[in-house]
Amino acid sequence: MNNILLLLFFLLMIWVGGKRGLKLFSSLCLNFVILMIVFYLIGIGLNAVIISLLGCLVISYIVLYLVNGKNLKTIASMQSILIVLAILAVLIFLMTTVSRIAGFGYESYEEINMFSYDVKLDFTNVSIALILIGLIGATIDSSIAISSALYEVFENNKHLTRAELYQSGITIGKDILGTTTNTLLFAFLGEFMTLLIWFQSGHYTLDQIINAKTFCSEFIKIMFSGVGCVLVIPITSYITSFKITKRG
Repeated sequence: MNNILLLLFFLLMIWVGGKRGLKLFSSLCLNFVILMIVFYLIGIGLNAVIISLLGCLVISYIVLYLVNGKNLKTIASMQSILIVLAILAVLIFLMTTVSRIAGFGYESYEEINMFSYDVKLDFTNVSIALILIGLIGATIDSSIAISSALYEVFENNKHLTRAELYQSGITIGKDILGTTTNTLLFAFLGEFMTLLIWFQSGHYTLDQIINAKTFCSEFIKIMFSGVGCVLVIPITSYITSFKITKRG
């Protein structure tokens, strides 16, 4: 059944996207391989934060340059993502350390009690790595949408100043932000439907839910994804408007 679904997805990508669809499907498979390598390297004990950051950079390179080509739009987007990752890596480290969300919550004890607890991994770093990997997809999506839109705006009106172009990017970003945040919210609720049912069946109070490690860790992940999407909008708008007007 999995093979049938994969084949159907592949055929639809080719039918709708043509050669570009084939390139997108290939990049998706390549990104999957990259993530498996990242997880393997973390599993054998390498620093999870460094490995995840390198993985995010490789994934960004594949999505932006190999799929869309190396041009002004993708270069601006890549630089914006680098800045966002640098900022959020520090914030994620502080939040993960203070909130102590690393490790497993009470709800996972039944599943892991048959395994050895002597796992030689820094689960704080693992939590940081999971958050970084979780936010990279939405951040790339928002960034390339802004840079591409600004490029087209300038191509159709080359008399715009840098400030006007930047403001156009912010306006476009507001429209993107609404759909992106809703997508993140629905992804979070869909992934944690079973956990919410668990909370309801266990008669958890609201105070117990918001203080549960399992809930907090996932909530923080989705919040950082949202922060990444918001933060990348002004950064991409500024870098793209600067590069476009400088070239123009």
